[in-house]
Amino acid sequence: MRLANNKISIEKCIVSFSHNKYDSRISADTFSITKAKNEIAAGKNGISHLILRSQNDEIDRLKFLFLIHGIPIMCYALGNLLCSSLKEIVVVGSDEVQRVMNRFLNTVGTCGKTIQFVREEDQNLNLVHTLQLGRNKLSPDDNELVLFQPGDLPFLYDLEKVLRFEGNKNHNIVLWLNSRQKMFPEFNEKSNKEFVKRNYHYRILNDQSKDLHDLKEPNLYPINFERMDSEIIDYLHSSRKDGQIIEAGIKMALKNPIRLFKALPYLIDHTLGFNSKIQRIRPGDKFQFGMSRKNFRRSISHLLNIPITTNLHDDPSFVSDVDALEDWEDFESLTHFASNQEKGLELIHPFGKELLKFREKDMPDLKKEIPMYHNFPAYLNDIYQTLEMGYEPFDSTGNYVSPNSNAPEVEEAFLWYQKKCKALSLNNLATRATP
Repeated sequence: MRLANNKISIEKCIVSFSHNKYDSRISADTFSITKAKNEIAAGKNGISHLILRSQNDEIDRLKFLFLIHGIPIMCYALGNLLCSSLKEIVVVGSDEVQRVMNRFLNTVGTCGKTIQFVREEDQNLNLVHTLQLGRNKLSPDDNELVLFQPGDLPFLYDLEKVLRFEGNKNHNIVLWLNSRQKMFPEFNEKSNKEFVKRNYHYRILNDQSKDLHDLKEPNLYPINFERMDSEIIDYLHSSRKDGQIIEAGIKMALKNPIRLFKALPYLIDHTLGFNSKIQRIRPGDKFQFGMSRKNFRRSISHLLNIPITTNLHDDPSFVSDVDALEDWEDFESLTHFASNQEKGLELIHPFGKELLKFREKDMPDLKKEIPMYHNFPAYLNDIYQTLEMGYEPFDSTGNYVSPNSNAPEVEEAFLWYQKKCKALSLNNLATRATP
């Protein structure tokens, strides 16, 4: 295995506002409805009526364009990047994404960053191609990581811990794993403390034998593109949601049996002992995939022939993406709650002032230019009806009236983000004051 010796600081980023398309609206909606019904029947913690694109949509149902508090999701994500220490950003997306981006940057500025746009290719909407489009614009060095993230993480604004993570130096991929126990340590005692509802299909035993974590797959990837084959990235991403990452690694290793030989001790240790350890800690636990953290790191590193590390973080914004109507509603409820407080959005998002300025200055024109925005409340109500949600989020005059808007989790989310935003502001002040 070729050891890594990277720069610690990440200065370049690819953000994707692109997504695959189903062949038809009927097939997309059928998939979304069936998935949600199965989750409801199984009593899952997180129910997801997925927001999916299709080839024959009159209005492109691209989730990154959905409005939260009257502002496109993609603008929150761009604001997060503008707040960071990144220097170069490549945006991948549609023509409508470019139109929104240009207006947004013209109004709020680039904060001294170089920002380039590359248009998605409708016939090639897959992760590897999206990454290649971005990589071609960035020309990264062979000793630096590039941050890749999808643009549906509207409140992931504490990026410095990723961009300046010490582990960046010695690893060519860093997996920021979403641990339920770290993000919501009180979820067993106070259910409303878990203000992001997700299904955690994976288990990991941390370095201490009884430190068991429920995991969800990562949503962002620091990657050294120059030290790995794009096929590896495809395997990692395509297998992340179904727990088949080990099997994917073995398939790659079969092309080079020495890799499999090096990983074998960790795979054998896992096979012989992992499930029995889990059952001793949590009898009857059912999960899709699990491993000890040590065995996972070492086996995957050998199978893929690149140094990989994992980090179990405690930040709910990392897991709080917008894949489904329920996710959109979480953020609409959060910002609706904040709007009733003095300063509103500025309390919970460090780019809140700029986002509101963009809404006031540019959204009136964008509502005329982009079909989704002509009457967004009616557009959303129609989707809610089609996906059999059983209620509509807006009334006839466009007021947000979801029955979930006053859920106790909404206030918990507001308090958490308010605290996070204040802490970041104080930290930035202290940094600027340091000579």
